Amino acid sequence: MRKNVRDYTNAAPETMKSLFLLIALYTITGKQAVPSGDIPAIATCAYEQSGSRSGQMTAGNDIMLTLGGYDGMMLQSVTLEMKSNKSAGAGELLMSVGNSLVWNITNASFSDKTWNGAYTDEWVNISHPLGGLVVPDGAPIVLHITASANSLYLQSVAIDYQAPHGETYTVAFNTYSSERLSPLTEASPNAGITLPEVPVSDPKWKFYGWASEPVEETTAAPQVHLFNTIYHPDANCTLHAVYRRATEQETWFPTDDLTLGDYVIALYNQPTGTVWCATGAVESGMLATVRLDYSGDEGWMSLPHSMGSSEAVYTLGISGDTLTIKHKATKTAVVLAATGKFAKSSTANNAWIISACETDADDMPQFAISGTAGEKMYYVSYYVDNGTGTIYLRPTTDASMVHNLLLFALSDKVENPAVYSSYAFGSAVENIGTYTGYTYRLNMGPYILTISNGKKYLQINE
Repeated sequence: MRKNVRDYTNAAPETMKSLFLLIALYTITGKQAVPSGDIPAIATCAYEQSGSRSGQMTAGNDIMLTLGGYDGMMLQSVTLEMKSNKSAGAGELLMSVGNSLVWNITNASFSDKTWNGAYTDEWVNISHPLGGLVVPDGAPIVLHITASANSLYLQSVAIDYQAPHGETYTVAFNTYSSERLSPLTEASPNAGITLPEVPVSDPKWKFYGWASEPVEETTAAPQVHLFNTIYHPDANCTLHAVYRRATEQETWFPTDDLTLGDYVIALYNQPTGTVWCATGAVESGMLATVRLDYSGDEGWMSLPHSMGSSEAVYTLGISGDTLTIKHKATKTAVVLAATGKFAKSSTANNAWIISACETDADDMPQFAISGTAGEKMYYVSYYVDNGTGTIYLRPTTDASMVHNLLLFALSDKVENPAVYSSYAFGSAVENIGTYTGYTYRLNMGPYILTISNGKKYLQINE
């Protein structure tokens, strides 16, 4: 069970900020929610459940927890202490603050990643960040959980929050460029400020966000606060601009060398330059696709690197001309059912036949995939849902419908990471005087010297 205990012995100054973090705990017992910990003085609590056993939700039963009196509080996170049956349990969750939906789990099994990722009959914590959401005056906090399969259990709900401060704080901005932004002050305590964007004329760099400390050049994406979002300072402070430079990516072409590994499977319509990439596990006997309009060099199709995401990746087992296909994220194989449709299986892994298609010397390597069910030969082709326009992959016995496939090996995808830095336009050096409110620029051969707000910046003049 979650304990409302804190130990700040030898805490660093930045850690001391967590002293302002409060934890309100509601424990379900006797078909009631019993509050403890840091409960606001005027807080209210209403608990309802339709099941007969305290905290248990069987199929069709639900629990609703309604909290009041959190006006002006900054909600940081919510943590539920829950469990399921040992090998079953499913449901959905809705959490709202006033008219805003802040957490939604659509109906799914407790083993789904949106819940716990595994069934368990032992208590586990399921947390969701709320990002400093300020509760409007009079707005209730409502948590509603409904079970669709036996059983889900709720033992406690913990709300991590901060009480509103009584001061207005000012945020200054260091752009590390010739652009000067005026400080912003909260209009009222705890109101926050809307973060501005830094204009950038350099085509190689884009403004990325605001960091609490300046960022030296790195390929690791730093944690930043995005512009046009509300930032809630807890003291007068300075935020530092961070810029991002996208590097040119290597072209990702289809492979002609099939080996065991991870691939993106694509259908290609050469006349229109359209490609459909398979995505997800088998559903309703088919594989869904994502459409792209993207042309490569010299007439060859190439994929954007973003298509290497987990949902579009399939592990292919290659042995001679036989092939096994497994959706990597769900660990389910794509097999041919007796009905002649795709099926997914976590145990079976029947082999397909793969063959290289004859192409001209300058054409992309293409492949055909087929399989046998009963005495019939099925070919991997496509199906168009006329209602939605969605393209699906599915087997067919019509040999004239055979559609060649492109296979993109993840091992062929060479990533060139983006670069992040606060010093995209030169490094600030020691002040040489006071020039508050003025900006000076001086061309110095291959360099530009900029003096802004009492600091000097040296930038290469490309």
